[in-house]
Amino acid sequence: MGTMVRQAEDRGDAGVGVGVSHNGQAVPPARRSSVRRLLAVPSILVAIVMAATTLVAMPAAQADGPSPAKVASGWLPYWMTSPANPQGVNSAVQNADLLADVSPFWYSATKKGNGVQIVLNPNFSNGASNVAWAMGQLKGAGLTVLPAIADGSGKGQMARTLADPASRAQHVQDIVNLVLTNGFDGIDLDYETFAFSDGSSSWAATQPNWTAFVTELGAALHAQGKLLSGTIPPPCSTSGSCSAKTGYWVYNIQGIAPAADRIRIMAYDYHVQGIGAIAPMPWVRSIVAYSVTIMDPAKLQIGVPTYGRAWTRKQGSRLMVQGKCPGANTSAYKSLTRMSSVTDANIPGVLESVGVTPDQVQWSDSDQENWVNYDKTLVWTDSSGTQQTCTAKRVMWWVGPQAVLVRTQLVGEYGLSAAAYWTIGGEDPAQWPLIRGYAQSLAPASTDVQAVVPPVAVFGAPFQVTATVSSQGAPLAGAAAVLQFRPQGKKTQFTDVQTGTVGPDGTVVFEVAPQTTGDFAVYVPAVDARTEGVSPPATIQVLSLVTATPKASRVSKGRTIVVKAWARPAVKNQRVALQLKKGARWKTVDNVKVNARGRARLDAKAPAKKGKYTYRVVAIGKGGILANASTDIPIRVTK
Repeated sequence: MGTMVRQAEDRGDAGVGVGVSHNGQAVPPARRSSVRRLLAVPSILVAIVMAATTLVAMPAAQADGPSPAKVASGWLPYWMTSPANPQGVNSAVQNADLLADVSPFWYSATKKGNGVQIVLNPNFSNGASNVAWAMGQLKGAGLTVLPAIADGSGKGQMARTLADPASRAQHVQDIVNLVLTNGFDGIDLDYETFAFSDGSSSWAATQPNWTAFVTELGAALHAQGKLLSGTIPPPCSTSGSCSAKTGYWVYNIQGIAPAADRIRIMAYDYHVQGIGAIAPMPWVRSIVAYSVTIMDPAKLQIGVPTYGRAWTRKQGSRLMVQGKCPGANTSAYKSLTRMSSVTDANIPGVLESVGVTPDQVQWSDSDQENWVNYDKTLVWTDSSGTQQTCTAKRVMWWVGPQAVLVRTQLVGEYGLSAAAYWTIGGEDPAQWPLIRGYAQSLAPASTDVQAVVPPVAVFGAPFQVTATVSSQGAPLAGAAAVLQFRPQGKKTQFTDVQTGTVGPDGTVVFEVAPQTTGDFAVYVPAVDARTEGVSPPATIQVLSLVTATPKASRVSKGRTIVVKAWARPAVKNQRVALQLKKGARWKTVDNVKVNARGRARLDAKAPAKKGKYTYRVVAIGKGGILANASTDIPIRVTK
């Protein structure tokens, strides 16, 4: 049992990382080590993933209700973005309706001469083909893709690169080329070496160069219609003190915010070697509350962990272990007692394997996280061949579905861009229904517009378009409405014709004189709590306005009947016909083209028999104007 328990708990390490920095030292609070993204994936994780995932991502069935607001974002580890191990891609595709954007962790900036180069993560086997496959899946789901670049260039190398204008310019161009060549929507910078390797003594020199780099890169990407995201550690101390010189101030939020489209703050890893909450809520809230005062909240994404950590508890300075244990320096003892990281996806199974039932799980009201104590047992054989048992008293803290929701709710409270999850693919799937419900609660109410347009009208003759405007079944009194028109056969967008205000009964009436056949629609602009709305296009057929005047209403038989006609609007090369009524039918007796003003003279020989006759003029349809006839013209033929 001891072996099974150890394996069950430890299998989460591969999914999150062991919590060490580039140089192997303990990770400071708020550290999401980029080293973990460079680690090779252990075979046990591969086995778990292959057993638990399918090859092709299928959209999940969405809950009933309004379309949710896009409140989430996040990173997809490279080892979860291939056809063999697609759980990150699958999760993103299945929840695309909630995601403002996603960042697959595919690239590293590595040392090259005096500068840096961008390469696919060296541990990402078949990286190019996997990137192409994942892009097809993600873009097919309509997602905005901003791949992440981690700084793997080593201590001081990126700082030196950015300090040299030529090297910095080359790095900017390399990133722009990467984005354009691969059809990405932009890029995410995850340059953590400044914070966790270079040392704070270098920050004063690095900050202006970093700021210049982000400004230059932002301008270059924006010129190509692309986006820039920056991922940074918090600007606050672990006590919640925040200022321009606290936390990881080298990243200069206020200085880079104008150039960036997203700034993601890694508000997690508060405890790594020490025991406690992963992302205590008071600390997270202080980060958000400060950051929105120095940048546009709509650009801010707050980082949310989807994992937990387990430690062996201590009594004083001593680890709490019981039984006969192997030596403290042995690998077996270290494996038993070390800190381990576990993805939210694996936590339910891990807890079940060590006998923890749901009712034993505790909730910290102050930190807004889960925790639980449990025993982890190692069965081993000593040098005499005797089987021994050693039990470590463990505690796990984690940010499960409910805690992820609590942090995501900061999006609505502060007007943030999104909550960015580390990771998408390692989360507990149970979080998504909670996030979707919340996102639907933020979604603005829909605006429903229905318009009634007469199917036919005569050119220039006023008619009414009546629209009914409602939201959630109630009249939208006082809302602005715009009547729009698009000519028949034109691919242009609708143009505004007239504005109006919705009345108390939810209706708005427009009176217009038609000029040509085409489509009318009524558009109601969005407001903060309501979406825009537009009625389905309604086609109106416009008939020519035809007037006809005879030169004389009495004509001797055999003489010429002259009629002056005017067809409006004037249509080039339009023809008009003079017709004589014979019984129930009409016979054309003359046919001519109108002039540039739409006028024409029509002549016909009067009938040989005296009497009363009825004539009319018909304008033949052309372009967007349909055929129409004048009123009847009575002619008396005399002897």
